[in-house]
Amino acid sequence: MKSNWIKYVFAVFIIGIIIFAVFKIRQDEEERKQELEHVSRDQEKITELTLGIARV
Repeated sequence: MKSNWIKYVFAVFIIGIIIFAVFKIRQDEEERKQELEHVSRDQEKITELTLGIARV
């Protein structure tokens, strides 16, 4: 009977690790997207400034 209990605990532990890994990967992807958006906004501002300087 103990061997079945150990198998269930092990299965729940493995499923928990998989769920944690998926959550962590999705969180990292969201952070990368936010960084890319932030960088693209900065580049737009710089482009606008250089165009403004070129007109003068």
